[in-house]
Amino acid sequence: MRVNALSLIRSRRRRHALAAASLSVALGLEPALAQTLLPDSFFTGRPAFSQPEQPGKPASCEDIAGQLPDSVPPDSRVDMAIAGTVSLIQTDGALWYVAVCPEPGVRVLCVTYSTNELKLGDKAILRGGYNRQDRRHVLLDPCLASPETGGGTPDP
Repeated sequence: MRVNALSLIRSRRRRHALAAASLSVALGLEPALAQTLLPDSFFTGRPAFSQPEQPGKPASCEDIAGQLPDSVPPDSRVDMAIAGTVSLIQTDGALWYVAVCPEPGVRVLCVTYSTNELKLGDKAILRGGYNRQDRRHVLLDPCLASPETGGGTPDP
């Protein structure tokens, strides 16, 4: 069977164009949008919340509801920290999902790459990007899940 050289070249060009487009998306070569930092007044009365990648004082499951903001501007990232007993651990094979805080209170779900050997019933601290799903559900993504030491801090 003879292969038409022209169709082979066209096919290669299409594959190269597709590969180049995929690579630029994978490398994030799209223009990045700047995030707006929230004023310090936003964090008043909310010690569990902090600017991105800054430590907040972990809230407990009992007191987190009083600290939750109704909304965060869509172009802002706010981090939240919470300490609680692990009530759910699941994986989809790539990511891990770790939850703390029982119903009927606010439930907090952490999307992470590692459970750091946490098990159901362990005391943990979850820290990550805050996203309120509804009145009783908070998603932290990205998030770090760590065992809690006696002083309310994660193990090293």
